[in-house]
Amino acid sequence: MPELPEDLRTTVRDQADARLNMDIRGYARYLTPDAIDALRASFPGIPPRVSRYELSLEDVRGTDHVVDVRYYMRHESFVVRSRWRKGDDGWMVVHAERLWADGDKRPGMLSRLIARATALFTGGR
Repeated sequence: MPELPEDLRTTVRDQADARLNMDIRGYARYLTPDAIDALRASFPGIPPRVSRYELSLEDVRGTDHVVDVRYYMRHESFVVRSRWRKGDDGWMVVHAERLWADGDKRPGMLSRLIARATALFTGGR
């Protein structure tokens, strides 16, 4: 598996550091509106506070790079998989979602409806 391009690695780390510091604007500035919607729909409620992260390249699909970021809380962790694409403004996430392990409690219908309503209310942001 090839390595992440250095400029993408820097961008992914900037976004993950923003998540670590609870800087929502810093995290969201790399997300397209579609990625925001997909990510909101894949989380139940408010995403938890995290204490550290690890990056790994999952796949390269043409010009897109699929990156997994494992975020750690006290006794648990979760993975956010993002598909990054380089455009005129640099690297952006075009799709993102939380990955679920067997037995994890997934977002219910209410959480998905709230995420969709929030996206409609905020214009996708």
